[in-house]
Amino acid sequence: MTVVAVATPALAQMMRDSDVVARVNGVPIHRKTVREVVQGGLVMQDTEPDAAGVSRLADQALESLIALELLYQESQARGVTVSDADVDAEIKRSRATFPSDAAFHAALKKSGTTLEDLRQDTRKTLAVSRWLEGDAFREVKVSPEDVRTFYEQNREEFRHDAEVRTSHILVRVAPGSPAARRAAARQRADKLLAQIHAGADFATVAKTSSEDPVTAARGGDGGYFSRGEMDPAFEAAALALGPGQISGVVETRYGFEIIKVTDRRDAGYTPLEEAEPVIREVLLKSARQDRQSALVAELRKKAKVELVEPLH
Repeated sequence: MTVVAVATPALAQMMRDSDVVARVNGVPIHRKTVREVVQGGLVMQDTEPDAAGVSRLADQALESLIALELLYQESQARGVTVSDADVDAEIKRSRATFPSDAAFHAALKKSGTTLEDLRQDTRKTLAVSRWLEGDAFREVKVSPEDVRTFYEQNREEFRHDAEVRTSHILVRVAPGSPAARRAAARQRADKLLAQIHAGADFATVAKTSSEDPVTAARGGDGGYFSRGEMDPAFEAAALALGPGQISGVVETRYGFEIIKVTDRRDAGYTPLEEAEPVIREVLLKSARQDRQSALVAELRKKAKVELVEPLH
C-alpha cells in the first residue's frame, strides 16, 4: 500500500487550526479536528485523491464528528463515566498493535494527532460505546431464522476452494529494520520454537508470546485460508505441512513466524454451523449501525447544530 502524503494542496486549505467550523449545542468542532480525521483517512488511500476527493473526505469527517458529539452529549446526560485508568488501558491496547513505541508515536504524528488529542477522543468513544452497548443496543437482536435466511440467500458467498487452517506465532519486525534488530527477532523466534519442540503447548506459547494480538488471544488460530490469500512465504510453508505438523521459523513480511497446520479441507461450501458466527456478526453490525443512525437523527432533531464556516 502506498502511504499518501498528507500535505496535499486541497488539505492545505484546511490548516487554520483555530477556526470553528461547527457547533453542537454550543460545543465547537475545530477545523484542526476535521483535518486530523481526514489525514487518518488519507493514510489508508492507495492513491492520492484530487481536491474533490479531499473535500468529500472532509464533509464525511465533519458529519462523523457531529454524530460523535451528539452521542457523547447524550451519554453524559445519562450519567456514563469513563475513568483515567480506562482511558490509559484502551490506549495501551492500541499501542500493543504497533511493533514499537516509536512506531506508535510516528503513526500519531502522521495522522496529525497528539497524545492528548488521543486521550480526549478515547474518552469520548469509550463513553459512547458504553452507552450504546449498555442501553441503545440492548434490544438489537439477530435470530437463528435471520442467520439461516442470510445463509440461504447468499450461499455462493460461502463456497470455498481447498483450504488449510493454521495457527501461528509471530515475532514482529518491520521490513528494512537494522540487521541487529532482525537478528534479535530471529533469535527470539528460534527460542520459542525450541520451547515447542521441548514439549510446550503451541497455543499457550502463542497466547503469551505472539506479537499478533488478534490471533494470540485465540491461541494463534488464524482460521482457514486458500491458495493466494496469504503472504507467499507463509503460504508456501503452510501448504507443505500436514495436520498437526509445525514449521520451522519462517521469514515473512511481518517478521518471523512459526506455523502449525491444524486442519485441511477440500473445496465446497462452508456449513451453516461454521458460518453462523460470521453471519451473526455481520447482521448484528448492520442492525447496530441502523440503530445508531436512527439515534443520531433523533438527537439532531432536538439539538442545535450550527455550521459556522465552510470547510472548503
